[in-house]
Amino acid sequence: MPQLNLPEALRHRILLSMYQTADELDWEFLSNPRKTEQYRRWFDDPEIGGELRSFANDKDVRVWFKDVPMKEYSRAQEGIGKFVPYVKRRFRGADEIVHFFCGPGWSVVPDSVEGKPNHCRATDGSETRYICWGKDGVLNDLLWATVNEAVDSGTRPGIVITTRDGQTLTQHARLRHTQLAHHCGIDLTHLHRTMIDNPDLLPERDVPVP
Repeated sequence: MPQLNLPEALRHRILLSMYQTADELDWEFLSNPRKTEQYRRWFDDPEIGGELRSFANDKDVRVWFKDVPMKEYSRAQEGIGKFVPYVKRRFRGADEIVHFFCGPGWSVVPDSVEGKPNHCRATDGSETRYICWGKDGVLNDLLWATVNEAVDSGTRPGIVITTRDGQTLTQHARLRHTQLAHHCGIDLTHLHRTMIDNPDLLPERDVPVP
């Protein structure tokens, strides 16, 4: 993965611009050909690709688009990682997951939120549970993570399959998810989430001036 040594002000400006465009395009719903087309546009944009080519060769710039900002985009929308300040809209974060799954008396254990898959630990003050969440397409990863957690900790972890505006799941799919999880000794539920304006968005006026 290329690590471009960019001036901080340029890096902030490019990330804000790319993520704003990705948000307008609803990136997660784009087909691979449409994403490839947008990568080409960013590369050809003198304010983005043109600037980056002052610090790296063409190949490294193209790889950087995919392996740095856009690889982190969906995690940033979850409120996870160092790229969170650049997304215009995001989900409410692990608190929403924990309150929905465990109830209002539960909260996220500080510094326990991580990705790959998205997960955290939740507590009610006396008990602690491992909770992970994601789209139905990553159910295999979620099941693997929770089964390993159950074996290692002896507790009963939980999975939340999430959907967002523009997504639906059939009743058959929901039932199958639950059956698979329960067969593994895992609790599973489904949550439809709506994005909100990102409270951690970095205002353009706060972007450092070189």
